[in-house]
Amino acid sequence: VYTVSTIWVSVLCTFLALIFILRWIAGGHVPMAGSFDSMNLLALSICIITLFMMRKYEMALPAGLLMTGFVLLVQMMGGSNPPITHLMPVLSSPLLSLHVTVIMIAYALLFFVMLNGISAVIVRIAQPGNKAYLERLQDISKIMLYPAVAFLAAGIFIGAVWANISWGNYWSWDPKEVWALITLLIYVAPLHSALWKSFQKPMFFHIYCILAFLSVLITYFGVNLLLGGMHSYA
Repeated sequence: VYTVSTIWVSVLCTFLALIFILRWIAGGHVPMAGSFDSMNLLALSICIITLFMMRKYEMALPAGLLMTGFVLLVQMMGGSNPPITHLMPVLSSPLLSLHVTVIMIAYALLFFVMLNGISAVIVRIAQPGNKAYLERLQDISKIMLYPAVAFLAAGIFIGAVWANISWGNYWSWDPKEVWALITLLIYVAPLHSALWKSFQKPMFFHIYCILAFLSVLITYFGVNLLLGGMHSYA
């Protein structure tokens, strides 16, 4: 079963990578400027993370496939196979590719943390006495949360450098910039369990991580749909 699952995820990963490469060749630039391409990269990141985590974490495969399917569904609802056009001059910077890649990896990891929290809630309801498994899920979430926060912080920093090169200032309080910072601050809190003792409780930690993912959804979707700004095209 493990071998078949690995092959299936590898094929899906290869397919998403092929879409990415073909759109890169056809457009003459790294395809990361639009929502279709960024969500394709998010799905690809989830598949790669799934491949790395499958051996150590039994929920990685169903969680990874569920997340990939959801991302691709939202991608297709937004418009399948959008036309490949030339980039705006401000988007031609190589920092764009690095910025989007790092942010998408962070979002993929945070997606796993959220689903891990949902799994913990289900286990808590089905097996109220299984505290050891809840603690194990908490440890797994923390392992993913540290690199996720690091990638998110790096993505914000790279974005600030790109903004300074493109517009002449590092920070302009654009809605997506603000919500990216809010998301970072929200996810930093669980990493300081020594200061906030509540995060040492597995169920509080898991429920917090589930609710925290709302900030990611607002940053990625809500800003585009409701708030606009310079990042509304992404």
